[in-house]
Amino acid sequence: MAWIDESELLGKAQGGDASARETLYASYFSGNKQIRSLLAREVRNPDDREDVLHDAYLSLIRSASDFRGDAKLNTFVYRVVQFTILQKLRRERSRREDKMVRLTFESAGEERVRELAVTDYQFEQVEAGALADKLLGLVPEPLRTTFRMRVLDELSYEEIATATNCPVNTVATRIFKARTLLAKLFGDSGGLAAKTSGSGNKDV
Repeated sequence: MAWIDESELLGKAQGGDASARETLYASYFSGNKQIRSLLAREVRNPDDREDVLHDAYLSLIRSASDFRGDAKLNTFVYRVVQFTILQKLRRERSRREDKMVRLTFESAGEERVRELAVTDYQFEQVEAGALADKLLGLVPEPLRTTFRMRVLDELSYEEIATATNCPVNTVATRIFKARTLLAKLFGDSGGLAAKTSGSGNKDV
């Protein structure tokens, strides 16, 4: 069936007419080059583009639109899709602002917690190992390797000294400096740096 009156087409589609709905979606949404270009510019993920397109279509179908035929339906649909994209971006921004990483560490014999905001919207989860690597990446060598062996590998000072072929006092100094640096970065007032790791090590 050929539709001439765009107001009638939209009204029929909103009223449940299957033929009108099929024509509306194919001609004004999925087959609309301007809409496709808009989605390609504003929505990075191709799967998300299809979701936005479908959401915009359903929004138009389910709402009592104020389209009266005084403008082209293409223009009206374009605005609906723009608004749907804006809503999606706002939801994503809200999720990013709410998403926090909880970092727990021991300082001066007490467990402390720092919450860090995750600002990259591509982060859906943060693995503990990846977070540890990121934090250790802030520490320069050779402090980083020594600190990693102590904290992640849980080696004693003597074992680290043997593995790195350096005196125990040097190991203790490197660990102390690494803790001091991380304490400054995370706003700890020296407690983390002063913490002694393990029994029997009085070098720190």
